[in-house]
Amino acid sequence: MTDRKTTFPFHKGWLIAWLVSLGTVLTLTHIPQAAMPEFLSEHMLDKIEHVLAYGLIAFLFLLSLPEGSRPTTFVIGLVGLAVIGAVDEITQPFVNRVASVGDYAADVIGILLAVAIFLVKRRFRFDTTSL
Repeated sequence: MTDRKTTFPFHKGWLIAWLVSLGTVLTLTHIPQAAMPEFLSEHMLDKIEHVLAYGLIAFLFLLSLPEGSRPTTFVIGLVGLAVIGAVDEITQPFVNRVASVGDYAADVIGILLAVAIFLVKRRFRFDTTSL
């Protein structure tokens, strides 16, 4: 009989932060439009919010992955997040909000920016124990 130790494939703290942020964003995007401050839809502020929100969610997901994770896990997670963004937009009319291709594009841009920042961070990581 072999003693197999089963490990959880994510960093729990980052995974929890990812789930909380995802839940928060999905809740906020389903507040009826009439309850939202009007200035948020002016001057493209809502697009910046989408970039930041989905960028944060993607970055937290990437941080939750342990070192040496398979690239397929990386890709499936990010594609899954893009699908969640699409479903998020598609379901907004059910709560008197407007689904927007522009908002979805901003979600995807946020995801891609998070990936770029994560990859740069990983590439230029340095040992802080010697400082």
